[in-house]
Amino acid sequence: MTDTQRPEMLVPALIGGAVAGVLSGVPILSCLCCLWIIGGAMLAVRLTAKDSPRSLTSGDGAIVGMLTGIVAAIVESLVSLPLRAVNADFVKTLLERMAKYADDMPSGWESWIEGSAEAAPGPAWFLVGVIISAVLFAAFGALGGIIGVSLFGRKPSPPPGAGYAPPQDPSHRQP
Repeated sequence: MTDTQRPEMLVPALIGGAVAGVLSGVPILSCLCCLWIIGGAMLAVRLTAKDSPRSLTSGDGAIVGMLTGIVAAIVESLVSLPLRAVNADFVKTLLERMAKYADDMPSGWESWIEGSAEAAPGPAWFLVGVIISAVLFAAFGALGGIIGVSLFGRKPSPPPGAGYAPPQDPSHRQP
């Protein structure tokens, strides 16, 4: 297969990855993170198959799914970054309210609450998190891409003999 026969995969992967990344970055929806990645990869395969003149292979689905997963990891990290401070304040407030009603908390739990709410990962830890997310999201994206190919990537094959015209002899013309 030549490069000119390869379907365009980058734009569908960007679209699917952006959708999956945003849905994965929103705190309430992030519990379904792996499902969003698989769904985003399936969307990317659907968009790729729509514009492709040929059937997609499982390898094509895995590639577009992995690209989708990597894009989703980057988008999810960027979306969840400003929400982490809000989420930390929410957790701290929730745990402080629980403390009013819980007399049997273990000793030293107050320092754990303060330490966990104030600890913000530095740029190195953020980068490590993005890389780990990219690897995991790429794996789930490959799975979603393969599932997407089985659902959307097959073009109907022409019936046997369709499109076949026997060679004509130029000296023999029909009236």
